[in-house]
Amino acid sequence: MGAGTGILYIDFLVRPLLRFGFKFYVIGFTLLFLVYGYIAYKAVKSAYLADRGY
Repeated sequence: MGAGTGILYIDFLVRPLLRFGFKFYVIGFTLLFLVYGYIAYKAVKSAYLADRGY
């Protein structure tokens, strides 16, 4: 998955959930943490796999 695809997923799928979530701050910050945590996990996993040559 490229960076452009990830940006489209965030724009079209996650933004409406976050817009709803920020009416209730606990839900909004939890969704925000989960989304960006998943993106960071994939980036770190990709960096380690690229380093090992798999």
